[in-house]
Amino acid sequence: MNTTFALLARFESPTVRLKDICDEFFGITPKTAEQKAKSQDLPVPVFKLRDSERSPTLVKVEDLALYIDRCHQSSKGDWQIIQSAKAHQQRYIPH
Repeated sequence: MNTTFALLARFESPTVRLKDICDEFFGITPKTAEQKAKSQDLPVPVFKLRDSERSPTLVKVEDLALYIDRCHQSSKGDWQIIQSAKAHQQRYIPH
């Protein structure tokens, strides 16, 4: 299943509030997430629909999906390197 479609099904919206995803996906509190959002220091772009402090900070599901996929690709590449090294090492262990 495509990551974007999975997130769309989960959140039932093309956007999600930063405070609703910050802990699960970024490991930070809503307060820290808002601080990082103001300084553009998050791994995804954020925005507000209105120019108001009370307006929720939002993330497009599509951008969150790209972030998840990039993290997965990076980890998968590292995992494949380790697995290849392990397989190579096991082939040359004397019995």
